[in-house]
Amino acid sequence: MKGLLKNNLYAALSNAKVFSGFMILFGIFAVAVVSQSLQISYAMIGIIGFSVNAIAVTKNEYVSKWGKYKLTLPAKRTDIVKSLFLNQMIWLFAGTFFVGIEICLSWLFHGCPFDRAIDVLTMFALGISISLFLGAVFFPLFFVGGKEKSEVLLIISLLCAFGIDFAIVSAVNDLLEPGIVSIVCGALILIICSLSAFALSYLLTAKIFQKKEY
Repeated sequence: MKGLLKNNLYAALSNAKVFSGFMILFGIFAVAVVSQSLQISYAMIGIIGFSVNAIAVTKNEYVSKWGKYKLTLPAKRTDIVKSLFLNQMIWLFAGTFFVGIEICLSWLFHGCPFDRAIDVLTMFALGISISLFLGAVFFPLFFVGGKEKSEVLLIISLLCAFGIDFAIVSAVNDLLEPGIVSIVCGALILIICSLSAFALSYLLTAKIFQKKEY
């Protein structure tokens, strides 16, 4: 299991280095400029971008035939699937770390960039939720037989993730009165729903992969 996870991390590392360089430069600009919309853009790009990079590993493995070679290793199929899900979680944390550093620096130099400090919670919850829903939708579709269509499946998954989060946010706004309680509840609902979907997606993907013939 550790070997599988290390392989996925190393496979994503080269692209992650390039993306990290972009995020550092973008972060310097975002810290220097006082702009609420720029802070939100940086957060969404950073958190979601690292998750997309992690998901791209799945496609690359099957293009290079490494995905099939894994089946000959002394590893369970559930461990192969688990390593992909854990890999995305690790890179999701990496993206959240980048965004956290940038937000702290911007806050340090310019003060809170949002109307209320608690709005930062919603921003992080939204980025994390979209990333988790992205993986939850993509992995089962990919293992059903979409290896040749992985690019379009990634786009579809990303749009689905945005759509699900938009529906959740809209429902929370309709049901709860505006205020601190609404913001905290909304953030918790986003995280709980996306984590639940991610966990259920792992179970579904593992079941699909167990029955897959190559």
